[in-house]
Amino acid sequence: MQDTETPFENPDNIQYADKIMNEEDCQYACFTADVYDAIQRVWHDQAVQKIYERRSEINLNDSSKYFLENLASINKLDYTPTPRDLIMSYVPTVGVQNVIFSADDHVFQLFDIGGQRIDRRKWATMYDGISAIFFCIAISEYDQKMDDDPEMNRLQDALALLEKISNEPKFQHTPLLLFLNEMDVFQEKLPLLPLGDHWPDYKGDSEEEALKFIEGLVHKATSGRDPSLLQVYRTCMIDTDAMKKILEKAFHAILKAT
Repeated sequence: MQDTETPFENPDNIQYADKIMNEEDCQYACFTADVYDAIQRVWHDQAVQKIYERRSEINLNDSSKYFLENLASINKLDYTPTPRDLIMSYVPTVGVQNVIFSADDHVFQLFDIGGQRIDRRKWATMYDGISAIFFCIAISEYDQKMDDDPEMNRLQDALALLEKISNEPKFQHTPLLLFLNEMDVFQEKLPLLPLGDHWPDYKGDSEEEALKFIEGLVHKATSGRDPSLLQVYRTCMIDTDAMKKILEKAFHAILKAT
């Protein structure tokens, strides 16, 4: 609240916010009933709800709302994370993560490469022997800035990186599967935070026009490669049924190309 200079609607919640902040400074603090009550009171303050709508200004994770609204379940003594809880949790990829798995009698090796700028210099060691590239863009970040560069829009940064990867000589004949991810968050934010306010070239006024505009930016960034090697999917990772179908289609395309 201090960063946004926004007062609580209920002044009594200042003491609860202070309690939360004091607990945050304790590395091994217990999640007590008092802390639970404080979080619930602060979260349901209407001023905090309005700040959440402006969360891009303070780079607040989109998944925060999910966990705060499910805090009662999480607070139970017998709580066990659900598959959706695990999907919604945010753990940034650090370095390069290597996963080997099998599907339909084929063995795949997946390299999960951190998208943070500090990690990108490590990518060159991974350029050999790549059968396909999965590139995820969080389209819901169209209004957000980079943590390490307040002047750089996150979607703009992702498109610049996509262009660099697309034009890498070693990848000219490599299938590129691009996922326009976080469709659910994008649909929620668009009416509140118009795309045109952050991308002046956009002149549309509907969700589909906004998506077409972003897809146009993607095709512009990848214009230097064979269009037949590019597939674009609109995705919502928490919709596991839809993602299963999309990934089945994607892996089939990889096997066909290789």
